[in-house]
Amino acid sequence: MEGGESGNRGWKGGPDLRLEVGSQGIDRGIAMSDFAFAGKTFVVRLDNGVVLHNIYAAEGNRLQYAEIDGASESASGTVDLHVAEVSPKVYLLGWNEVTGTAVTHVMNFHDRTVTGFWSFDQDGGRTGEVHSGTFEELD
Repeated sequence: MEGGESGNRGWKGGPDLRLEVGSQGIDRGIAMSDFAFAGKTFVVRLDNGVVLHNIYAAEGNRLQYAEIDGASESASGTVDLHVAEVSPKVYLLGWNEVTGTAVTHVMNFHDRTVTGFWSFDQDGGRTGEVHSGTFEELD
């Protein structure tokens, strides 16, 4: 499959189309460590009351998350990230949690907003939710 073994594809807009692929940092354009979230810690507040504490690896390829308020309070983990910069300082991030939950979210560093989608097993099938919120960087 073009773009690497993982099959995850991303794009960077503009006249010179670029591709960033998977959590291994394979890219044609920018290094994952150049992503605005790389090496930083954020609090994310979602419209459903969930509050997350997210720590991103310096390379931008891993996330350590902890739900500090909300329905699954105390849920936490460390995951590999699949990332694409879809426009300047707007990032699509995706990962799979050990529980089987698949998460994708868009971080917009222009207005510090996040839009997320996650899907999970429920009642013998799969369901999903879309939520929006804000994020702030911690020192």
